[in-house]
Amino acid sequence: MKRFTLCFAVILLPILAACNFSVIPPTDFTESRTFDLASPATFEKLPFTLDVDAFSSECAGRYKMVFREASNRIDVDEYNRWSMPPGAMLTKYLSARFAAKSGDRLRDGKPVFELDGTVLNCELDRTNKTVELMVHYFIIEHGNDAFRITGTENYSILVKDTSAEAFADGLSKAASEFADHIVLLLANELKMRDGEVMDAPAKK
Repeated sequence: MKRFTLCFAVILLPILAACNFSVIPPTDFTESRTFDLASPATFEKLPFTLDVDAFSSECAGRYKMVFREASNRIDVDEYNRWSMPPGAMLTKYLSARFAAKSGDRLRDGKPVFELDGTVLNCELDRTNKTVELMVHYFIIEHGNDAFRITGTENYSILVKDTSAEAFADGLSKAASEFADHIVLLLANELKMRDGEVMDAPAKK
């Protein structure tokens, strides 16, 4: 009897194991992916030097991508992440974009400005298919305590779909437009200064 029971158990165990494997559903696996801003080309022959301080982040998600599903609902993606918080990514991007050439290390007599700020919003709106970037910034000038520019820029970049890849591409374009805005702002400031000098009466 014992031998029969042992043989029956040996035969039954593989059958039960096979049944268990067929009953348990397969586990869904979602790969975690990390994204960054595109590497920018540096500006050529700027009439000023710009030092970029560390931008902070006050937007939702920090390392995780944020998708707006409705006017008052956002989803934080657990699987698609940024390489660093949006403020740090923008700092790295702007630092690379405004990197001084080797010949400009001594400033060459150019005005030296300093840029700082905060990322207030960084999300992809799935209803409108837009990447939203809002940045509050301020600019000061070394050696000129009276100079200060502050403002808030909001960018809405249309994207072809609502994927994480489209989010990263759209955010890179928004960062590029913000850098272009800073260049235009400071270039106009220097043109105004030149105009003031030209309009001043000549000394006799």
